[in-house]
Amino acid sequence: MTVNSLYDMVQQYALSWGFILSRLTGMMLIAPLFASFTLPTEILVVLLIALSYMTLPYVSAAVPITLPLPTIVTSLIMNFFIGFFIGLIAYTIASAVYAGSEIFGIQSGFNVSGALDPTVEESPITSEVVYIMSLYVFVSLKGHLLIYAAVVKSVEKFPLVLTDLPFDQLNTQYFKIFMDMFLFSLQLALPIIGLMFLINVLFGILSRLVPQMNVFMVAMPASTLIMFVVMIGLIPVWVELISSAVMKMEPYIDQLLAK
Repeated sequence: MTVNSLYDMVQQYALSWGFILSRLTGMMLIAPLFASFTLPTEILVVLLIALSYMTLPYVSAAVPITLPLPTIVTSLIMNFFIGFFIGLIAYTIASAVYAGSEIFGIQSGFNVSGALDPTVEESPITSEVVYIMSLYVFVSLKGHLLIYAAVVKSVEKFPLVLTDLPFDQLNTQYFKIFMDMFLFSLQLALPIIGLMFLINVLFGILSRLVPQMNVFMVAMPASTLIMFVVMIGLIPVWVELISSAVMKMEPYIDQLLAK
């Protein structure tokens, strides 16, 4: 490869690679698994550069390097937003799982410190267990590959050179996704909240029947033990619910990328 041919290739594909890198950066900034704090930043940067390099052959559009500077800056921002929105769809599903498990964690006594002092930065054990389980389901259903494929496919509807986006359409679609995931988080939390409410009612009746018993000292350990047993029994149900939520991600992305 001569110097001239290398220079011509850089002129044709340098901006294309930069725009793809910007779109993948937006996706990896928020998408589950990619945005995990357990992964070192160095690994994420290397993975991002490698993915952008592997994605370049699948993008046939060659962006000339002679574009005006305002168009380049605007396109970088728009590409970042497209990738961020695709990752936001997956993040909303994972956040619904986390929020639902945190709600019933407060009811069961596993997150009493967070309820008494919201400034405590420790995560409740119920949220961590259910969130990790959702990540396993997400990876087993190839959700991480789905959002990467969505970023690659998004070039067909949203070209690399962008100066505007249909924000009204994106806002309407995300509001629908948010409401669906809000109902999904309630599906996770309400059965256990109802069970814990019945247990508290039973302990209230017991305190009236046996006034000598210190119900407060008995109710909290008993509620935690019952919650632990119920959580073990509900694992298959949660896996099924999380799987159905992850499977909804593909129709959401198809609706976003529909021409």
